Amino acid sequence: MIKIISMYLPQFHRVKENDEWWGEGFTEWTAAKQAHPLFENHYQPHIPLNQNYYDLLDKKTMQWQADLMKKYGIDGQCIYHYWFKNGRQILERPAENLLHWTDIDMPFFFCWANESWARTWSHLRNRTPWSTELEPKQKAGDNGVLLEQQYGEEKEWKQHFEYLLPYFKDQRYIKINNKPVFMLYKTAEIYCLQEMMSFWRSWAKEEGFSGIYLIAANNLGRNIQDLTLLFEPEHTLRILKESKKDSSGVCRYNYTEVWDEILNRSVKGEKISIQGFTGRDDTPRRGRGGQVVEHAEPEKFRKYLSELIAKNLSNGCELTFINAWNEWGEGMHLEPDEKNGYGFLEGIAYAKEHYQAYMDKYSRGALEPNAKEIEHLKGLNKRYQSYWMLLSDWLTLKEKEVKLETYFLKKGYHSVAIYGIGLLGKHLYYELENSEIEIKCIIDRGATFSKNGVIICRPDEEFPKADVIVVTATYAYSVILEQLKERGYTNIVSLEQIIENLLETLA
Repeated sequence: MIKIISMYLPQFHRVKENDEWWGEGFTEWTAAKQAHPLFENHYQPHIPLNQNYYDLLDKKTMQWQADLMKKYGIDGQCIYHYWFKNGRQILERPAENLLHWTDIDMPFFFCWANESWARTWSHLRNRTPWSTELEPKQKAGDNGVLLEQQYGEEKEWKQHFEYLLPYFKDQRYIKINNKPVFMLYKTAEIYCLQEMMSFWRSWAKEEGFSGIYLIAANNLGRNIQDLTLLFEPEHTLRILKESKKDSSGVCRYNYTEVWDEILNRSVKGEKISIQGFTGRDDTPRRGRGGQVVEHAEPEKFRKYLSELIAKNLSNGCELTFINAWNEWGEGMHLEPDEKNGYGFLEGIAYAKEHYQAYMDKYSRGALEPNAKEIEHLKGLNKRYQSYWMLLSDWLTLKEKEVKLETYFLKKGYHSVAIYGIGLLGKHLYYELENSEIEIKCIIDRGATFSKNGVIICRPDEEFPKADVIVVTATYAYSVILEQLKERGYTNIVSLEQIIENLLETLA
């Protein structure tokens, strides 16, 4: 039986920390209210229907939300849960109230948003800034860290589990095969995950459960989870290069193109659910540095969601997640607004009734053993075409006796870190090996390259300081760039950009 779960943000009530960090009275509504159009036909601000700027501490609000869920076919809320170093919490009161308001029929489970909170200019890795638009300038002695994420050891894991246990035991808390469902937002960041989950599952069994049903967001290739969720549209926006960055600095994407990529992309492996999304516009939080997926409409959404449910079912997954129930600061909300009314909610009910019309489309693909492999090979073909063109340009420079070190010296760079030691990375290493440029380290997830004195680092480790990081995996440059920036690295360039820059000097 299919189930639709929407992501639920509890940032709609005042807390003293937000008053201190972002200004008196700050909630998610603050960013939403102050939004304004940044380009022609930009739909902002998003105004709740009847200007319902609710407070989640009001029981009537949660009852209203539960009634909407039931009416339009939402089977549960995945509520973001914030738990930091030494058990520090924030935004926990809506869920705690729900636990005591047993008469509100709102099925739910938690997603641990296991990131530190910090200012944008903080160098803390794996951080979430809430509102760059309202962010104060850096002051002397302020490192920008608001709430730091650390995982501790068994004592801290037990403290966290015991806090969650009353929720797990609540009859409204969603369980699969007698296992409380629990999602992790950034699974790869939890270095102690294997050991921690072993304890949690053991403690859960002591309490009469069959374990913990773990959902890992964007964490392909690990076996510890019961299900992997591909977060959308973030996952696809990292893949797509065809965004239009206008003069305002806003990255703009087309709603249909993003959904087409989601629906047409082959997904390898089992236990994977692909998330759907209503829209995307985080300019209320990020201003001119934001992302906008344009032309989101309820009529399109209901068709795409119908297909997505069929696609997830063809992959053996009955759960389909929607981003989001109430991300008003990111332009993702099922809750009604003044422009679309209840249109996106109505799309949920429509999709649950019409997904079967698309089952043959996705089932055929599942029955053709070579279909996914063909899609995979098409992707490889595009990748190696781009590498072939790059090598051709590189040879042109060699024919003109132009060395890559020219670029670095001109920029004032005397040391580099090479990200990726595949085919292109090795050629770069050999070209710089006897130059004036010092190779500080090589960054690669599974490098077998071996040279005396060369430091090899994994992408999730700290790197020796270099003047610039050169990404040789040019096909995945946009994804790698974002990951490195999230960790506080700023001087990053792709090998493709270096070669293009040097070619321009020959023109």
